[in-house]
Amino acid sequence: MEEIEEWFKTKKYPHIGKPLKINDYKRVKLYVENPEKIRKHSFLPFIHKTIIKRKYRADKQNPSKNPSKKRTRKKDTPKVRDTFFASHLDAMVFSKYNHILSNAYEQFIERLPFNESVVAYRKIHIEIGKKGNKCNIDFAKSAFEFIASHQDKKLSVIVADVTSFFDNLDHKILKRQWTAVINETTLPPDHYNVFKALTRIKYVESQDLFEAYDNTMIVERGVPNSSTQKVHVRKNMNGIRYSKEKKAVAYCEKEEFIKNNLNLVISQNNKTGIPQGSPISATLANIYMIDFDALIFDRIKNINGFYQRYSDDLIIVCEQQYERDIIKTLRDTIKSDITKLEIQPNKTKLYRFEIVNKLFKGFQVNEDTKGIYLNSPLEYLGFTYDGQRVLIKTSGFSKFYRSMKGAFNRSASFALRSKNPDKSIFKSRLYSRFTHKGADRKMKYRPLPDNPKLYNKTKEYNWGNYLSYVNKTNEKMSSLNGNNAIKRQSRKSWAKFNKLMKMHESRLKVKLIKLNSRVLRSLMAKK
Repeated sequence: MEEIEEWFKTKKYPHIGKPLKINDYKRVKLYVENPEKIRKHSFLPFIHKTIIKRKYRADKQNPSKNPSKKRTRKKDTPKVRDTFFASHLDAMVFSKYNHILSNAYEQFIERLPFNESVVAYRKIHIEIGKKGNKCNIDFAKSAFEFIASHQDKKLSVIVADVTSFFDNLDHKILKRQWTAVINETTLPPDHYNVFKALTRIKYVESQDLFEAYDNTMIVERGVPNSSTQKVHVRKNMNGIRYSKEKKAVAYCEKEEFIKNNLNLVISQNNKTGIPQGSPISATLANIYMIDFDALIFDRIKNINGFYQRYSDDLIIVCEQQYERDIIKTLRDTIKSDITKLEIQPNKTKLYRFEIVNKLFKGFQVNEDTKGIYLNSPLEYLGFTYDGQRVLIKTSGFSKFYRSMKGAFNRSASFALRSKNPDKSIFKSRLYSRFTHKGADRKMKYRPLPDNPKLYNKTKEYNWGNYLSYVNKTNEKMSSLNGNNAIKRQSRKSWAKFNKLMKMHESRLKVKLIKLNSRVLRSLMAKK
């Protein structure tokens, strides 16, 4: 069988038209590798979803504690993210051109001085000639190591976040940088058609499309007496949020949409912004920032500082004497004609690292009042660093525990509605997702078709769970921490898991007794 190229990535999210399968590879490859086909390709509208992430913060002004003996929390401004999903064939076009652009970008910057400062969405080898690429752990560690290696100086650390990054990319700048990276004087017709699809956005609201088909979606169902055969049928659904659970594969067929639903299409002819969520958006972000990276890196290098950019998050380390000048340079450069973006003051955090009571300490500084908050360590790429130790941000563990609690709630609900006589929770998946029993990362094996007792290696891996990430982080950061401080952060996870297991098993027993009592009373009433 022909080896499938990396850009061919099948997804199962519902869209206009059904998902592509591995068997479609040859057909799709012939299509996306033909520039003339892509020049004429008619892109379907994106499907737009707004993802709202609620945020809670400790109420520092309220010293009282809640009934759980924890600090009272208050609602913070929710994080709103607009995500756009391309149709499955369109996504393959974007993915293929992302592959082309990513390779061109690597060749473009490999000899430039800031090559190692741009770290997001790239495959940067841990060691040259060996397998394995760096991740956010390695990138954060390099920043923390630079700080730790300069304890003889008073340091300032500037962490900034570009305001509404993807929404504000200027189309003229993007086109100019795209053309430069592929070493052309203008965009070739096939590239230009892809560029237009990303800058003259057409999209449909997911809820509008769902309601246009009377709250139904096309779902996948098995065929009786067959373990492999599948059919697609249209089914009623209580809401889009149940699409994954119900195995929805599409809102409608392409022909249905073109015939009946073109009135739902919303067009954007803005001069800025590209859709966040497409396979090519991340690479375009790096391409867009080439001139900015070159200027800022050169400025920081001249004062023997450190510069790193991870997408729209960047970190600069310099001596305190250059602090004001660097912040001004950073904001002026990002607002200039080079990028036409902005870093707002509330998107900038300033930290200082210096010797305090014979210890090298880091603390946040209010840029305006220069007030010092000793209990606010440096935060970067999901970690905190106070000059003494690196830890995973508590919000990471909070998200893990919320996922655990939600999974138990769903498992208990499924158990109550299952056909199993004892109505017990299906524990295997829970142990795999949330405990050390599923933390080992290992290659998957599948039984041979002609002999189920024999197994063959696949190219797939069981990537473990959040505790795998904790263990990996602990190992990598041990040279800075000198102990297992990060691993100790997860010490409560096993107790919380077992507490939830006992609680839901107990509740299930009570509900099962009540259910059986109602059934018994109903039978007695009929007699």
